[in-house]
Amino acid sequence: MNKELLTNYLNVALETGADFAEIYYEKTKNTIFRLNDSKLDSIDTNDEEGLGIRVIKKDESYYTSTTNFDPENIEKTIRRLLKNIPVEKGRKVVLNELVDKRRKAQIPHASFPASAKKELLYKIDKIAREQAKEVVQVSTGIVESDKEFIIANSDSLLITGNSILTRIVATIFTEKNGTKAHEFVDYGKGLGYELLDEISIEDMIEKTTKTAVDKLAAKDFKGGELPVVIAPGFGAVIFHEACGHGLEATSVAPHLSVFSDDLGKKIASPKVTLIDDGTIEGAWGSSIIDDEGNPTQKNILIENGILKSYLVDHFNSKEMKQKINGCGRRQDYHYSTTSRMSNTYLAPGTDKVEDMIKSIKLGVYCERMSGGSVNPSTGDFNFAVDTARLIKDGKLKELLKGITLIGNSKEILKNVEMVSDDLKISAGYCGSKSGTIPVTIGQPTIKVSKIIVGGKE
Repeated sequence: MNKELLTNYLNVALETGADFAEIYYEKTKNTIFRLNDSKLDSIDTNDEEGLGIRVIKKDESYYTSTTNFDPENIEKTIRRLLKNIPVEKGRKVVLNELVDKRRKAQIPHASFPASAKKELLYKIDKIAREQAKEVVQVSTGIVESDKEFIIANSDSLLITGNSILTRIVATIFTEKNGTKAHEFVDYGKGLGYELLDEISIEDMIEKTTKTAVDKLAAKDFKGGELPVVIAPGFGAVIFHEACGHGLEATSVAPHLSVFSDDLGKKIASPKVTLIDDGTIEGAWGSSIIDDEGNPTQKNILIENGILKSYLVDHFNSKEMKQKINGCGRRQDYHYSTTSRMSNTYLAPGTDKVEDMIKSIKLGVYCERMSGGSVNPSTGDFNFAVDTARLIKDGKLKELLKGITLIGNSKEILKNVEMVSDDLKISAGYCGSKSGTIPVTIGQPTIKVSKIIVGGKE
């Protein structure tokens, strides 16, 4: 996709007098290795190449995409899009020289032998099965993604970037006397196979297997409004869903968020500082530039309880009268960008985990969160807790099952009572208006003074 062609496509897109035009070219390779029943189940590879065209005029955004790279077809595709746009005097653009913002993996996916990938999967399977006789199934896999893209727009920008993602996942299934349980674990980074130098596969799988076995003895719990302690890492999914999405311009600009009118106001406990940082080296949700070609940033969303900023993309920046801050993201060329999170986490505090546990007479320790739902216009949410433990008389007790957390985003922000210093971030995926994208969520251990804990009589 050369500079001359991109310039021509942009000039066609600007013929109606549009305020902004953008061409996004992408080439991606995704590979998933799966092992089940101690056998390599599948190796699925998906290659995609496509082009997205976006035109913005006043308060409307128009988007289309194609996989046919014939220049005549692309021009026709753009003109079909322009039929929806009122015609005014057009203009032309001259693109700057190409800026290269790609990064390289130390151990690229292609250079790590397939035999070594298979060996890793079989190793995970063997560790789990040899640790406990209750293990009846191990499902494990490796996810690889390599994406390169070029962005050209009517601000004369011409830039190329990429993303490199590697993720190891495993689910350990256990059974005893008809009772079944399972535990999931994963490790994902924006790296090649050098990520293996950061972790101990043995420790990760042994800990996961032990939890899967222990969950066979998990007990029912009545529930009620109680204090909870939420473990570091993926527990932050509550803040990602219930709060983070409400701070994206996608919901803020049209006043669909409970936080739309709260900029500069105290919306949380002084213990809460919420950050979205797309610049963290090697993190699952990081990149040098976003999918609009803007440098990613460290955005402090909430600082000591005060709402400081939103996540703002190009389209919404004018409506909100706020600067773009490097959060325009998309799944692929099928989607136009919008404001999205990258690596979102609660900043560490100074409280001690043991003090949190000791302070609770009756409560729940939420070790691993699962899925849930949230209404961004009200902030009401409901999240399942996959792994939970009873707190009684200041001590951790038996595992519990069937636990949910029910609350409101504004309430939970104000009820964060203690924050530890053991920050951990975890990889995941987030679905929204611009598709499903890799994100990191994280937090230290926190104590929430009260929340509705759903259980079972």
